[in-house]
Amino acid sequence: MLRPTRLLDRLVPFRWVLEPALGLVLLGVWLLSGLAVDIEAALALVFYCASVALSRVLPAVSLCLIWAAVVVDVGNSGTQEALFRVIAALAVFLTTFGVAAHAGPVARWFDFASAFLLGPAVAYLFTVGGELKFPQFGPVIAGYYTSQGVGLLLMSLLLIVAFVAGWFVGYLVARQRATPTTDGRSVLVWLASSGGTRLADPHTESAGLVRRLTRPELTFDIAGAAAFAFFCIVLDAVNVGGFDGSGGPRSGFLVMIGFAVAVAVRRMSPAVALSLAWISAILQMTTGHNIQFSDVGVLIVLYATAAYGDTIVRWSGLISAGIGAVVASLYLTLTSAVSQNYLDLLSSSIGQLTLQFAFLFVVSVTVLGLSWVLGLLMRTWRNARVSRRAQVAAEFDRARAVEDVVVEQERTRIARDMHDVVAHSLAVVIAQADGARYARHSDPDTVDEALKTIASTARSALGDVRVLLAELRHAQPEGPQPSLDDLERTVDQIRAAGLDVTVERVGDLGWLGSAQQIAAYRIVQEALTNALRHGDTAASASVVLAEVASENGGPGVVITVRNTMKPISIDTPSAGTASARVGHGLPGMRERATLAGGSLAAGPAGDLFVVSAFLPAGAAA
Repeated sequence: MLRPTRLLDRLVPFRWVLEPALGLVLLGVWLLSGLAVDIEAALALVFYCASVALSRVLPAVSLCLIWAAVVVDVGNSGTQEALFRVIAALAVFLTTFGVAAHAGPVARWFDFASAFLLGPAVAYLFTVGGELKFPQFGPVIAGYYTSQGVGLLLMSLLLIVAFVAGWFVGYLVARQRATPTTDGRSVLVWLASSGGTRLADPHTESAGLVRRLTRPELTFDIAGAAAFAFFCIVLDAVNVGGFDGSGGPRSGFLVMIGFAVAVAVRRMSPAVALSLAWISAILQMTTGHNIQFSDVGVLIVLYATAAYGDTIVRWSGLISAGIGAVVASLYLTLTSAVSQNYLDLLSSSIGQLTLQFAFLFVVSVTVLGLSWVLGLLMRTWRNARVSRRAQVAAEFDRARAVEDVVVEQERTRIARDMHDVVAHSLAVVIAQADGARYARHSDPDTVDEALKTIASTARSALGDVRVLLAELRHAQPEGPQPSLDDLERTVDQIRAAGLDVTVERVGDLGWLGSAQQIAAYRIVQEALTNALRHGDTAASASVVLAEVASENGGPGVVITVRNTMKPISIDTPSAGTASARVGHGLPGMRERATLAGGSLAAGPAGDLFVVSAFLPAGAAA
């Protein structure tokens, strides 16, 4: 079974057939109605139908044809029936829509001006050249009653609004055609498809004629529109069902259907909903209906334009609220004046009519404007909620990123500690094992002492490794961290491994923070381990921990470790040089000093290898 979306996609290349088909339909309605028209009226009607048929492929020619049709129709002295005028007004509306949707920028804005100029001309054809006649009372000015002039003015205003609404929808269709569609297909999007014609005036602004709704949202809108129509039928039974004794359905049913459809598509396409609401309101006023429950649809649509429309649709809703207040106030004032014969005594009633118009305008603009403002407030609240969610998500991502960085730094620190512990312990163990092996025959007691040192060093290293592994599993370590108080034990292990070490402390170092003490301990441990592995163990090494003042005036500690390097001879392999001996130990010591806020320098100085580090004071643990 062919899906509807695929069917629409296949019909897009033949989209140009729609406008000629509409023109033929209008022509067929005229021919089948059996209207008796003269040559001038027939020529005008042919121009009307041709302008509709060519509005896509030749929009500029279509605009010229609609003007020619109106000029010929105005020049005709005969009076035409209402169906003829309806066909003409519908042709003007469709042509205005088509030119705005498919013409270039110049023709499109000429079309916008034509919408304002053609409104009074078509209103004149409805009243003077048609069967629509306004009541004749009030003062006579230039041979016309005042009531006729006011009626023509109101009719012109209504038709201008209708034609501008058609142009507005066509303009939005042009924007939709220039916007890549990624939200799926729909009938409205298909109507906006180019159908193989060139894309005139491609817009850079991303604006869609149709918003993609979820299935629950679409179901809710359709169900809400059905409930709205039900209440309209119940509360407006006389206007909608024709139960006033005249018999048969009345135009109020079409008005109700128009408002119901506008309510149904208010979120999917606020622009289309606004245009349908205007057309329904114009139909309601031109057919003489008073206020009815279906007018609530106008408030719902204005709310939707502010809450869901883009910039153009949103401000169009606000302008519509102002114009609608003027039109509704003028219409209600005139209908009230006609019903009470105020225009028979226009000179004495003008003040009362003015006050009535002012009161109705204030009420209308308040109600319509309030609906639009509520929609804008809902939009603001929704955007604020979305922004808050985005902010929370960004903060969560930032927290996760910070956590990842902290975890990575902690893993690096643990790896560095693991390197220090294992390297130091294994260096001591290897040195003790080698010494015991050489002294096994000459001094057996030394073997026992070496084995005790190996066991003590391995046991201590095992405890340190367990602490480090516990840090990998938990946020806090399960055992104490090393400090400067544990330095003597490390020095004793180095001494037992065969390297004589002297330790000198200058000043009070108890104020050092835990991070600085750990860094100082690891730096001394790594430096002595490197001295044991790569230095001359026949000479002694020295460790100096001195309290000093830093460059910015704060206290700190300077760590200096010196050891004698092995003599370098021609037979010494390159792996024994100072540069080759720089492995993971020196970068690890330098990184520890940097993380603690200090600095470290290491390198040969004559026949000595000197490690010098400065650590600023920190908060004590």
